[in-house]
Amino acid sequence: MHIAWYQEECIVFDLESQIRQWKTHVYSTGSIGQNDMEELESHLRDSMDELTDRGLSTEEAFLLAVRRMGDIEVIHEEFSKISTEDLWRQLLVPTDNPITARRNRKELGIVIGLALLGGLLSKIPALFGYGDMDVYSLLYLRNASIFAFFPVAIYLIWKRSLPILRSLLVLSIFPSGALLVNVYPSYEPHHTGLLLSLHLPMLLLFVLLYFFGGPAINREGQPLYATGWRNPNTRLNFVRFVGESFIYAILIGMGGMVLIALTTGTFDLIKIDAFPFITAWIAPFGFFGLFIVAAYLVIQKKNLIESIAPVLARIFTPLFLLVLISLIVAFLITPNQAYENRNMLIWFDIILALVLALTLYSMSSKDFSSNNASAKSQITFWDFLSFGLIISAVIVDTIALSGISMRLSAYGFSANRTAALGENLILLVNLLLLCVGYVRYFLQRQTFQAIVVMQMRFLSVYGVWAACVVIVFPLLFGFR
Repeated sequence: MHIAWYQEECIVFDLESQIRQWKTHVYSTGSIGQNDMEELESHLRDSMDELTDRGLSTEEAFLLAVRRMGDIEVIHEEFSKISTEDLWRQLLVPTDNPITARRNRKELGIVIGLALLGGLLSKIPALFGYGDMDVYSLLYLRNASIFAFFPVAIYLIWKRSLPILRSLLVLSIFPSGALLVNVYPSYEPHHTGLLLSLHLPMLLLFVLLYFFGGPAINREGQPLYATGWRNPNTRLNFVRFVGESFIYAILIGMGGMVLIALTTGTFDLIKIDAFPFITAWIAPFGFFGLFIVAAYLVIQKKNLIESIAPVLARIFTPLFLLVLISLIVAFLITPNQAYENRNMLIWFDIILALVLALTLYSMSSKDFSSNNASAKSQITFWDFLSFGLIISAVIVDTIALSGISMRLSAYGFSANRTAALGENLILLVNLLLLCVGYVRYFLQRQTFQAIVVMQMRFLSVYGVWAACVVIVFPLLFGFR
């Protein structure tokens, strides 16, 4: 019965689509570097030609060729239980071997070294007389994302085997950014300095996206449609990567805080004040080293973590929907608060940013790769719940924009108010595009993949805006 079901589901087989998905999967998991991808694809196609010459169908040849590409264990029952699109992912899981073990040990050593590098970078301000983090907190805040993400960028370059010259050119953004943020002065009330600190991580995430996906063209100048940082599927995988790395970083950070508390308490019992040493060395090395460790764990345990993504999305989507509805009700009860209460507007913006992040994460957890299932059969209750979340976010964003407009007319433009206006306008456009996309999806006028492609391309708008806030705003508002 399973075989009959499998044959019925796989009447249509799109070879080129499956090869593109296979290449994207291999590249996104770090199984092979950019330089070897074309050679690997050529080897796969040669193997398929050999199998089809022996009488196998194209689909059978594809599955067996993928199986040959990985040193895998025998899979018996799964072939008849899952579709082609899922089966090749299972066939690609490698078994342990001495070469893999040596590479894993080498990789672990590199990660530990890069984690130490993050801590060492955080000590650079001390070399120039800015060692007190309490006194020079804004300085450390402005440089924090550079200290944290630079080791991750180096790790991805090594992991993906990216072209060295182009990688170094892109990597130069980090020292250039460090020079920029430290040359820019900051005067009271430091609004542009704080805005720079908040937007620089967003800008550097786009740099990490390049290293995560690799160049969009190969050495011959030909576009890499199935891979590359511009590819929507690569961007979606990066969204998942960032989300799961964030979760890992929180868990590791919480464990680190418990360890620091236990260490401090233990030394207090023997009348030794270890707190200055911990705050000066242990805490910075731990904080700026945990991001590379989190990235390493996500890449290493990707197959395990993928099952967590839909669970998290389904837990938090209804909760955030309730929060947005409560905000709308609160506004209806006390409408003037949105115009008079600055903190309420800030709270609105924080929640809207989290809603967008949750929407992106929900996209990364949805399985929309099946070519055989109809569009209607793919629509689920959670799609309608996500749509409700987006509609509520549009209403909240409209309220926030009306409050910002009132404050602009009353107090004029400032760095904070201008940034809030720009970000809320971008969010509103993004949310409206998502609404249109979901409506067309529910009416079966487009696939969910089209929504994903639109959203992944729209991410570039956030990158441009972040660059504008980091580079232009300090100049525009007199570094205040």
